[in-house]
This record gives sequence, C-alpha cells and structure tokens, in this order.
Amino acid sequence: MLQKWITSIGLDIGTSTTKLIVSKLLIANQQNQFTLPGCQIIDRRVTYASSIYTTPMLNEVEIDVQRLTVLLEQEYKNAGISLDQVEAGAVIITGETARKQNAESILHYLAEHAGDFVVATAGADLEGMLAAKGSGAIQRSAETNAVIANIDVGGGTANIALCQNGKVIETFTLHVGGRLIRLNSDGFVTYISSYLTEFLKNNSLILREGEKATFEKLSSICQLLAEETVNYVKALNQNSTLLVSPHTRSSIHPETIMVSGGVGAMMEKQKPKTVEEVAIHGDVGPLLAYHFQSIQVSQAAETTRATVIGAGMQNTEVSGSTVYIGSKRLPLKNIPIIEIPVQQEETWNQQLFQERARASCMQASTIFSAEDPPVAIALSHFPYCSYKMLQELAKIISAEFIACFKGAKCLVVLCEQDIAKALGQALAKQRKELEIICLDQIDFTHGDYIDLGLPVAGEAISVSVKTLAFSS
Repeated sequence: MLQKWITSIGLDIGTSTTKLIVSKLLIANQQNQFTLPGCQIIDRRVTYASSIYTTPMLNEVEIDVQRLTVLLEQEYKNAGISLDQVEAGAVIITGETARKQNAESILHYLAEHAGDFVVATAGADLEGMLAAKGSGAIQRSAETNAVIANIDVGGGTANIALCQNGKVIETFTLHVGGRLIRLNSDGFVTYISSYLTEFLKNNSLILREGEKATFEKLSSICQLLAEETVNYVKALNQNSTLLVSPHTRSSIHPETIMVSGGVGAMMEKQKPKTVEEVAIHGDVGPLLAYHFQSIQVSQAAETTRATVIGAGMQNTEVSGSTVYIGSKRLPLKNIPIIEIPVQQEETWNQQLFQERARASCMQASTIFSAEDPPVAIALSHFPYCSYKMLQELAKIISAEFIACFKGAKCLVVLCEQDIAKALGQALAKQRKELEIICLDQIDFTHGDYIDLGLPVAGEAISVSVKTLAFSS
C-alpha cells in the first residue's frame, strides 16, 4: 500500500471572522493488480491554526479579496508553507458573506495557485450541519443514540442542528449573535441589528444607537436571547420572531445541547462585570456567552474552528463502462453528494422510497446553493432490480428532483451497481427536458463532493470523490 502525506488548508470565511487551518492528510493508495486506483484519507493532523481575524469586507456583503489575499499570504508564511506545497483544501464561506460573487472571486484567486479546493458557499442549514460535524455533535449522537443539539453562535446568527444516530435530522437558524449589538470602548451603542427590533419591543426593552448602554440592560437582552434560543431548541416554544426563515418546529426534544462558534468559545471565560468588559471586542459576545453558560448548556469540544480542517482526495477512480451521459457539461466539479437508500425493507416498497427521496431532496434544497447540477443523487442499498422497479425508481427520482430543484436542468445519479445505462435511459424518458448523467460502480459517502471528468476509456469517465476533513 503506497502512502503519502499531503498538505491541506481549511479556510472559514464568516460574516464576522476568518480563520485558516493547515493540516496534514495521510493518503493511502490501495491500488493492486486486480483493482482500479483508490485513495483514502487514513490519518489527519492539524499542524497550524491561525489567529481569528475580522473578515475584510468592501461593504456589508462583499469580501475584500485583495486584503484577504494579503492576510492569507502572511498566514502561509507564519505556517511555514509555500503556495506550491498546498495540494488540497476547502473554503467554506458562511453567513452574510455566502454570496455568489464572493465564491467566484475566491475561486478565481485559488485557481491561480496550486491545490484542488472544495469551495462551498454555506447557507444557514449547511453551516449548521458543518458546525455539528466539526463540534463533535454528530459523532456523539452516533455513539450515544441520543438526540444531540448543536448551536453554532457566531456574529449574526445561531445555526442549529439536531443530530441522531450520526445524522442531522433537523436544522434551523435564529438571529442570535454577538455582533447584533455593537459598542465602542466607552459603551456607546454604535449599531443595533434591525432583526432585533421586534424582539426587543415585544420584551419591553428599548435600546437606541448613540446611547450609552447600561450593563443591566445589555445583560437583560443577552439573557433573553439565550433563553429564546434554548427554549426553541428544546421545543418549549413553537415559534420565534428571531427565526431567519419560516420553520415548523418538530416535537423532538434533544437530550444534550452543545454550543460552538465564536460565542461558544467564550463560555469558559469569567462573566464580564462592566460595560467596558462586555465591549472588549466591540460587541456583546462575552455577555451572550455567559448567559448561554448560565442556562446549563455545554460548551462543544471544538468551538471557533468547528467547521472544517480541509479537503483531500478520498477516492479517485474510473466509472463503470455502462454509463449514461446525456449532457455536454463535462467536466463538472464540486457537486455535493446526497445518499438515498433504495431498499431498507425486505422487499421493494415504492411509497417508502418516495418518502426517503422527497425528504433527502427537500433537505438538500435548503442546504446547497442553486448551482446546476445542485447535487448528485447517490443510490445505496440497491438490490436486484426488475424492469418494473427500474421504471418506478426513475419516475420517483425525476419527480422529486424537479419538485425540489425547480431551476435545475441537469440530474446526476450515482449507483453502486452496474445499472447506470438502463437507469439513465429510463430517467431520460421520464423528463425529456432534463440532461441526465448516470454513473455506476462509484464508491461514495453522504456529504462528499464529486468531480466528473471527461471520458477516458470508451464511455467510462474519470471520477474524483472528495471528502471534507474535520477534527476528531
């Protein structure tokens, strides 16, 4: 087995802060004379973690790429690495900075340097999922069989994910964060988010820009924000004026609540006692952290760097030879994979598969950005397939995909078994307006990203499956 250490970076660019992590990933090539090349990450080590910087911005939503480039080059120097040493990486753009122009400008910068990067603009739901994985909440739910909630509290939002049996089962986001109220060193209010207006009014609290805030008033506001968040997470409240988007809260009660993010990192610090101590970072983050701590929630094992270490090649292979490619879009990069089990019951059940397909596509449509193709649907637990079952599969997949991704024109389907050509033909008949790419003999995992190359041998194409690497 051939092994090689590669250098990977993880860059997390948020509304308030930016941080860089350098890691070493041990890649094992498991190729032998009987198999195609296959690479896996078998070890990962964080070798450098940058300071946490204020994200350089041109305006409220646009990243200053020039200043970010200078910052990165300095951090590369501090880490003792050069640009040509970086072989893999992931850039996660979150919060208000997760705009298309930001992703494209960052990607343009990275294209001029070595490395194969996953660049993801994370909406609130994906941000919550990434934080839940990085904080350890997903792993803990797998180990304990309990429902674990992770609240990732940053500058402008609290992204919440409920986890059970190693998977995220529900996500939602509240306008709760340390920088929704900003103060100068003298305690004068320099900014109040408009998202807080109704909440403060409903709780008979008045705070105005330009006034000198009292410690008591700031403490009352932060206490109410923390309680509102935790009560909604516990399903004690069924609605909240702080919700970022409409959400119907399920009746699931988490057994453990963890807090990550910049506010989570401050939970271990002592309670600030004066306005000046509150305003040490120019906002109310320290006081908000104290009030989360005071209502018996636990600090996550990983807080400010809970998102991502980096990305590396998990699998590089060639697709099966019986593929269906009804599109001229190849090559395609960085398509997120969503896994849908075909059969979890003893026999094929059309209705249950449709329910799984609908739930997976609906969740994916809220998580991933509106690229085309938006996702690759990966079919697992695929038993023997009759002609009738194949037609039913094609009908359900195309219908649920179109319903959830209304603007998409390209559907990518991955199969473990040698059935892609037949399934691709069936899908093409269902929706003539859809471009279909159906590949088989692909080894995949839910949450990975896939690159599809050009044909390399007959109809077969080169495929690279990339995984986001988190701290453990």
